[in-house]
Amino acid sequence: MKLGFNEATALECKGQSLLADMEMCEKYGFDYIEIRFDCVKDYLQEHTLEELADWFKNHHLKPWAYNTLIYFNQRDEAGKKEIDDEVDFILKVSKAIGMKMLITVPNFDVKDKSVSEIKEEAVERLRYLSDKVGADMKISLEFCGAPNCSINQFGTAYDVVKAVDRDNVGITVDTFHFHEMCSKLEDLKAADGKKIFAYHLNDCEDLPLGSCGDDKRLWPEEGVVDHAGIAAALKEIGFDGVCTIEEFRPEYYAMSHEENVKKAAEVTKAFVEKYF
Repeated sequence: MKLGFNEATALECKGQSLLADMEMCEKYGFDYIEIRFDCVKDYLQEHTLEELADWFKNHHLKPWAYNTLIYFNQRDEAGKKEIDDEVDFILKVSKAIGMKMLITVPNFDVKDKSVSEIKEEAVERLRYLSDKVGADMKISLEFCGAPNCSINQFGTAYDVVKAVDRDNVGITVDTFHFHEMCSKLEDLKAADGKKIFAYHLNDCEDLPLGSCGDDKRLWPEEGVVDHAGIAAALKEIGFDGVCTIEEFRPEYYAMSHEENVKKAAEVTKAFVEKYF
């Protein structure tokens, strides 16, 4: 299994930038990087996509996914236009640097919609986006483990992905989100491993389920997430992709940028060696 770094992990560290992240990820042995939407836009204020492509061509580290196309579903017409414009930008970046996946998250605070209605509309939107990006680009739906997220459990997200029924549409398993809204291991074990496109690694404080924000994430195996169960289920269904560390913790942002990325590399390597 390959090792990935999501830029959120060091996002607020002093000196953080896309280029700084890439250099540190290369130094500490990551195979892939998930590029954040804000970081790449900041990078392009002073650099070009050609420079970014050249950097990846000359280093071991490669781009894994664009993170994130936010709030793809339950949008008004103006919101749908924003999504279209953002996808056009994502495709421009992805084609330039050889990135093959975008991760998308659902909308929050959707009022007076049934789960069935939310699923049906999400299927429609993901089919539209599947057509827009083309068969060479993957879309990975990341459910978010919060009570007010429109798609907040693995089972619901997987139902949507199955109904979409496109080879280029799959799902992101984030261990924090999986834990927070009590997603079921039996649902994961019943899934098609080929539909698991991304695997986000993190942990969670021992607080009431559904109450935690992203700032309550921890390094893997420092909290209460059932990593053994999730990892075993992923192995059982044949997942063998990239394990990507993704943190948002203020205490980790207080570390130096290099120490943050170094620590992230150490815990990700140790986790993969233990479970995979």
